[in-house]
Amino acid sequence: MIIKNLSVRFGAFTAVDDVTLEIPDGHVVGLVGESGSGKSSLARAVCGLVPHTGTVEGARRVQMVFQDPYASLNPRMTVARTIAEGAGPGAVERLLGLVRLPAELAGRYPRELSGGQRQRVAIARALGGDPALLVADEITSSLDVSVQGAVLNLVRGLRDELGLTMLFISHNLAVVRYVADIVAVMHKGRIVEAGPAEQVVGEPAHEYTRALLTAVPRLGRVRE
Repeated sequence: MIIKNLSVRFGAFTAVDDVTLEIPDGHVVGLVGESGSGKSSLARAVCGLVPHTGTVEGARRVQMVFQDPYASLNPRMTVARTIAEGAGPGAVERLLGLVRLPAELAGRYPRELSGGQRQRVAIARALGGDPALLVADEITSSLDVSVQGAVLNLVRGLRDELGLTMLFISHNLAVVRYVADIVAVMHKGRIVEAGPAEQVVGEPAHEYTRALLTAVPRLGRVRE
């Protein structure tokens, strides 16, 4: 998928300013930047949720996983019904297995799940749509620290197992480096640096990237 000259404006405010970015098939592009940098506006434009100028080429079957899983799930629908909406009833057990949830959770409602379980259900629902691109917007930031690592491990596992093409968004450069093989750094609505993760993190070319590296705690060993 290729994003070309994409801009998002809300009245006089420009949230995304002429962004061009390629998301190669089978790769995870990590989009990192501070709050207000335009990351979520770009994600919503890619998913067709906000008006924009420019083009998104190859944006077919795009699914999005949001920051707050409780807000994104219908509280009146069971886990099974939530997942079956896009994938059909026969796929529920398989998708629960993909996100490492036991089949017995299928009859529960979102209020009966932990935050980490709800986010796994949201991921399963998105995968049920057989996405060509999965957009994950700050999917660990609302979770307890104790479960963030497990969800990140899940994402890495799904990336390798399914060959997912993903836009993974976070304000934490260390988290992005752990999940993504390509990193794009966003600042004030623009992409200021992009390239292989090891290059961007190991030898940052832009001063803003260097500032992110010094300001954000590094990700330690992520435990299963």
